[in-house]
Amino acid sequence: MVITLVCNLGMSTSILVDKLVKYAGEKGIDADVEARAFQRIEDRIHQTDILLIGPQVRFMAKQFEEKYAGEVPVIMTMDMSDYAMSRADKIFDKAYEEYQKKQ
Repeated sequence: MVITLVCNLGMSTSILVDKLVKYAGEKGIDADVEARAFQRIEDRIHQTDILLIGPQVRFMAKQFEEKYAGEVPVIMTMDMSDYAMSRADKIFDKAYEEYQKKQ
């Protein structure tokens, strides 16, 4: 499973990336998780299963949905408090539940 986190500069989510990989592994799911600045997702978007949008760029959610809805199964904005507290379990579970619905 390929999960791409999109944020402003691609750096603020690095702790969350590590936690998401660990949490997915604990659930027995092999996840390739990477954070990218919104300007640098084009080379990864074509294999992305879940696009998680950081709260700091949530204003771009509609643009991502319009551009990638037919290609990326799940596009969702992360809850601000879950993101701020790096609650990988809540973020992953919500996104994965949506992903399973689309399979």
